[in-house]
Amino acid sequence: MQIQPIEDIIMIQPKGLMTIPKRIRKALNLEPKTIARVRMERGKMTVEPLRTLPYQVRSYTDEELKEFLALDKAEGEELRRKGIIT
Repeated sequence: MQIQPIEDIIMIQPKGLMTIPKRIRKALNLEPKTIARVRMERGKMTVEPLRTLPYQVRSYTDEELKEFLALDKAEGEELRRKGIIT
């Protein structure tokens, strides 16, 4: 079974606002206050609804983030040195 694409033409309003057509909102189950990712790639924009958890999973301090990024960088360099990744 092939799903037919849903397509519509919209007008960008002042301040960049746009209305997602009702049939697309319904097909994607988009409710008010739905969080979405907007992405521009190769001259096209996509809007992807995101699922969120109703509770916070974990917060990280700036120091924890710096430590994680430093470790990730070091591990990446080690894997490149061993030829495991390029």
